[in-house]
Amino acid sequence: MQLSRAGILFGHQQRSGRLALAALAGLSGCAVNQAAFAQSGGPTIPLSAVAQASGATITRSAGIDFVTIGSPGNTPWPGNGMPGVPARNRGGVNYEYRIGRFEVNTTQWVEFFNAAFDRPANDRIPYLIPPTFWGAAGAAATQPGGQRWRVPAGNEMRAVSQIDWRMAAIYCNWLHNDKRTDRAAFLDGAYNVGSFGYNRDVFLDQAAHHSGARYWIPTWDEWLKAAHFDPNRNGPGQAGFWTYSTTSDARPLGGPPLSRGGNGEANYGWDAGPIFGSPFTVPLGAYPTVQSPWGLLDTSGGTSEWTESISSSDGFDRYRIVDGSTYGGPQFDGITDRISTYFADEFPSISSIDFGFRIATSVPSPCGCVAFGLSSLWILRRRRTS
Repeated sequence: MQLSRAGILFGHQQRSGRLALAALAGLSGCAVNQAAFAQSGGPTIPLSAVAQASGATITRSAGIDFVTIGSPGNTPWPGNGMPGVPARNRGGVNYEYRIGRFEVNTTQWVEFFNAAFDRPANDRIPYLIPPTFWGAAGAAATQPGGQRWRVPAGNEMRAVSQIDWRMAAIYCNWLHNDKRTDRAAFLDGAYNVGSFGYNRDVFLDQAAHHSGARYWIPTWDEWLKAAHFDPNRNGPGQAGFWTYSTTSDARPLGGPPLSRGGNGEANYGWDAGPIFGSPFTVPLGAYPTVQSPWGLLDTSGGTSEWTESISSSDGFDRYRIVDGSTYGGPQFDGITDRISTYFADEFPSISSIDFGFRIATSVPSPCGCVAFGLSSLWILRRRRTS
């Protein structure tokens, strides 16, 4: 039978320690002009020299900036010699793919939620719950019984949290169906919403996206490769993995960016205050020189990110893997940025102030898009070696 939401939440409370247990298993920022993020932030932030050397390119599709991840067939991460490390032999992907350079932002989530909520009350899309932590404000609905939001100036690139895995899957369906507003566009395409449910405490949700999906939640291997793998890690053509997703073997410095009066490299490990403001209001891309080997931003800080992959410690309990440290978290969150482990694993119906995600898509992108030339737009000469 399907487990009630109350039962799921009770189970979540019982296993709240999994967040910390998963972690234990295993360039300074620069000032940012908020107006530069009015759209998706794309060409305003140059790809790092490492990302350029990796062959990364940026393509915009469905209003999202995607980075192409090459080097198909790369060798997975071999591990660090420690037993029971979750990421050992993970991170190998045998095809090219694209992944969002940023986590899903307020502008994108408002467009999605307006399509899903600004409709008659008897036509609401299931499983969608408005978040508390994002940059949107209420607006007048256009449909009787509908609900609508707007994006105040300066909040365009605010991260969105309190997203559970099912909401992320429905967003992928909507993108797959060209952002149509009919009900069917939300209920299938990448994931069949009809599969969502529980048998006691085991979720029944579709394990992986449809083979023909145009957009999907990245697998953990796709996420790990985009965040840690460098085809030139040990010299030209000598591939390997960085310990942290910031193209470094040194733990990033958590704290506010220069624009908030600090010099942090990642948006974690600091508290709101009268001087620095709140870590929840720092825009994505506020640490522009701190990038993954492929040019991804905010893999450390921002929200922790859902993946499609399933963990199971005993063959019966099943959870979706969430990786990357989260904004405003305690200092130990830097541990979860190590390649060896992940931030948490959780039921797909559980949302948290920590949880967001980024999107994956195929190569070539499934719809009309614009590619930005590296030679004319990306100028960043110094390779980060720390």
